[in-house]
Amino acid sequence: RDARLAQVCCSFRVSVVVFFIPMADNTEMPVETKPVNPHVATTCTAGPIGLTAFGITTILLNFLNADLIGKDSITLIICYGMFHGGFIQILAGMWEVYRGNIFGGCAFTSYGGFWMGFALFEILMVITELEPPSKDGKAVWLCVWGVFTLLNFIGTLNANRVVQFVFASLTTLFFLLAAGVDNHDIHVVAGYVGIWCGSNALYLGVG
Repeated sequence: RDARLAQVCCSFRVSVVVFFIPMADNTEMPVETKPVNPHVATTCTAGPIGLTAFGITTILLNFLNADLIGKDSITLIICYGMFHGGFIQILAGMWEVYRGNIFGGCAFTSYGGFWMGFALFEILMVITELEPPSKDGKAVWLCVWGVFTLLNFIGTLNANRVVQFVFASLTTLFFLLAAGVDNHDIHVVAGYVGIWCGSNALYLGVG
């Protein structure tokens, strides 16, 4: 009986050590205690799909912001952006959530929603009699997205340098666009930053 009790206590001490020590020194948990997502091993990543959709639409819109193409191109860019930059990114985000990649899912669905909302706004401004937003309201809207992107950038500090640069340049882009609401020269500079940001996202997607 005493030997059985000693064996149980020993097993309990080993279990406690195995469970707590990895958490204390930030090493990985033992394999048998890790939550396993069965979809990760059998489902390919949608990262390249989302990155190429983000990259191409960002490049196109910022050619317009940089005054490299005519303002009459906005209709083509918005309609294309609603589906490729919006709908396709949301699908890629949901795919990543299914795989267990919550960060990728949050990023793709959020920026996909941004594109769909932006496209809908531009369409409503044309087909309805809605008043255009105030400059202050537009600047605040862009700043909020800048803060959101900055938080995403912080989440990439352990990722590769290209991913970090995409989020860092996108953060800069949003804040420059906010500042460019009252200054056309800053708006043009933001366009060039956006082209560079989109190009890196496209490189990351197809690389």
